[in-house]
Parts: sequence; C-alpha cells; structure tokens
Amino acid sequence: MKKHLHIDYLRQDDLTIEEVKACAVFEHLTDEQAKEVIATLKTFTKIVYDYFKKENKSH
Repeated sequence: MKKHLHIDYLRQDDLTIEEVKACAVFEHLTDEQAKEVIATLKTFTKIVYDYFKKENKSH
C-alpha cells in the first residue's frame, strides 16, 4: 500500500537534517552530507522557479 504524505506547499522554512535523514535513501548520511542535500535542493528549486517565472512572463 502506498504511503500518503501531507505536503505543505506554503511551508516557509527549510528542510531540517532530521527530515532529510528520515528518508530511507538518506538515513546513512552524516549531518554535513544532509546539509549538502538541503543546499542542493534549494538550488534546484530556485533554478526551476526562476525558469517558470521567466517562461510565464513571456506569455
């Protein structure tokens, strides 16, 4: 059975190390590595958001 997660799309705060490590694929990471995951996700979402803004502005 698939697990249903509640996603707060209005969330204003960053992921925590504990939240990252709660995911099975990341549970083995050190705190420093978890911080890198958080930074990478923030960078990726900024790139996607900026692209989305740019594309919608031109239409």
